[in-house]
Amino acid sequence: MVEEVKENTENSHLDEDEVVEYAPVDKSKKPFISQSEILSILLSRETLHHVLVLFLILILFGFLSFTKSDLAIQIIISVGYGVSLGYFFTANLNRFEGFSKLSRTKDVSSVIIPLLISSFFSIFIWLGLHHSIYEENIERFFSFGLIFIFVIWQFAQAWWMRIPFREIALRRMNKYPSEGSSRMGLLANIFAPLSWAIFGYIIFTFVANNVPTFSDNFDNSFALFWFLMIFMLGGVSFYFLKQMHRDFWYNPQIASFSAYFSIGYWGFLSYHGGVLLYSMYNNPSFVFDLIFMIITIILVIYSLSFQALRTELRRENLKDTNYYIGKAGNFISKSNVIFYAISFTTAYGASNFFLATADTSLIGGIQGVSRISHMIVIISGILVILIVNYNLLTGRGLISDGFVESMRNPKDN
Repeated sequence: MVEEVKENTENSHLDEDEVVEYAPVDKSKKPFISQSEILSILLSRETLHHVLVLFLILILFGFLSFTKSDLAIQIIISVGYGVSLGYFFTANLNRFEGFSKLSRTKDVSSVIIPLLISSFFSIFIWLGLHHSIYEENIERFFSFGLIFIFVIWQFAQAWWMRIPFREIALRRMNKYPSEGSSRMGLLANIFAPLSWAIFGYIIFTFVANNVPTFSDNFDNSFALFWFLMIFMLGGVSFYFLKQMHRDFWYNPQIASFSAYFSIGYWGFLSYHGGVLLYSMYNNPSFVFDLIFMIITIILVIYSLSFQALRTELRRENLKDTNYYIGKAGNFISKSNVIFYAISFTTAYGASNFFLATADTSLIGGIQGVSRISHMIVIISGILVILIVNYNLLTGRGLISDGFVESMRNPKDN
């Protein structure tokens, strides 16, 4: 998951008298992606109709989930997989200029081709679900597929959710001097979990006062488990970060980055910790999960768009230099990122509404799935905090150890 592209400055196979001049990076070019550029992807007339299709499909899934019927489950499975596959193929076909023009027109005709492809897959899956012999096995296969997507998405959202917080931290970091001493990062990584734990306790108090079924569970033991869980997670994160940063944590820029990222990202982790603890005493609150699903989908589209623009910006800045810029940046680009985003988020939305509708007793019920998924997010999130800080330190040449070695006690190395 370490995404930073390493610079290749090695000059092997050169004669002794041969001199290589390295073209410098043009410092006049902008180093950051502006919010207007990302919004231009999401709200441009070329992509707006595709975004509307996504939300109309999610509204359809939400309406079907209230019926709790077998027909609703079959429609969610068929349309969920169909639209996801349809937009995935559309994203790949967009590398052809003629096809790209047809799917990026400024009117509603832009959705015709992806919807035709989606309809083909949806009908094919629908017919499979009604096959006279294999219908039960096919439905079970696709049902487990949506459960698998739901679980995998917990890893993915923990990784993607780092992007907005990391971007804020990077922008704030450049406003601090490169020399001096600061305890900002040290203190923020201690108090960020504590602050969010207190805020979470206030939210729980509000819920207990308005939800009678929860008020009986919200007692001293619940509060104790809540603070204990956050403090344990925060303690583990702080210990490994302190090992990793060593004396570099007092550098003002490093300290500010770690502080701002911690403050934002711990809000995300605290949400999942709160829903996990809530589900231990009550049935999973899919009201909370579905609200956060919409937020997650918006942030995933934002994150993928940011990554596509960031890769293109890096290539543009380094194309005239001798720096290695890699070859893997062509998979998701500015022209097709919206189609990949719709493909991924449709599958995620279908898995959420499927679990809210179907009987998943074969895998321990919805409650078991919900608990496991939130635990995955929390554990993955702690790992993401460490990886993001590790990338910053290695990117600045402050440490050269491997990821695991960087968190070991120096005496053990």
